[in-house]
Amino acid sequence: MTSTRHSRSPRPERTGARTVTRRHDPTRDARRAARREELLSGAIAVIRRDGPLASMDAIAAEAGVTKPIVYRHFGDRDGLTQAVAAQFSGQLFDELRTALGAEAEPEAVLRATIDAYLAFIERDPQIYRFLVQQPPTGGADNLTLAGFVRQVGQEVSVVVGERLRQAGADSGAAEPWAFGLVGMVHLAGDWWLERRSMPRSRLVDYLTALVWNGMGASALAQEGDES
Repeated sequence: MTSTRHSRSPRPERTGARTVTRRHDPTRDARRAARREELLSGAIAVIRRDGPLASMDAIAAEAGVTKPIVYRHFGDRDGLTQAVAAQFSGQLFDELRTALGAEAEPEAVLRATIDAYLAFIERDPQIYRFLVQQPPTGGADNLTLAGFVRQVGQEVSVVVGERLRQAGADSGAAEPWAFGLVGMVHLAGDWWLERRSMPRSRLVDYLTALVWNGMGASALAQEGDES
């Protein structure tokens, strides 16, 4: 008996009382992606205006839509936070890679990298605060601040490791140094945004001196030796 083969059609998906067949529609997908970008731009505008407590109601109003439409594109507030973090982390990584990859003396590279991070959060302090104040979701793809800082640390550790190997030194220090540096600059930047007690250039000088010269060259260490 000869069997007849039939090409497979998309499997129908049952939704409630109706059966819906999902088909890939590039035009619809493109429209949805463009709409999502519009909503994300509107959300960023509201966050810049209202700060970290920007509400989903305000974001929907800015876009001229209802909240369910915002939720349809982002899932929930965590989803929106992930989208904002992804956009800004990409921009910051580009700037850090430029600073880290510069053909310059190591101290100059260090200074430029610290300044790139501080300049970035200075340009968009409300976005930074929005990301800082979001509780971590615990997901593997979490891009809120804790996950974001870890990504920056990993990025810096790769470059530090390459520099150490080029100098013929032990590259085992790359990760602890990189994560220590990123944690220090992150917390110092957080403090600086709140206090604004000095210009950014002076903070960059202080942090660069601390890292480059080490605590042994600091006035605090010298006082300890004299006492």
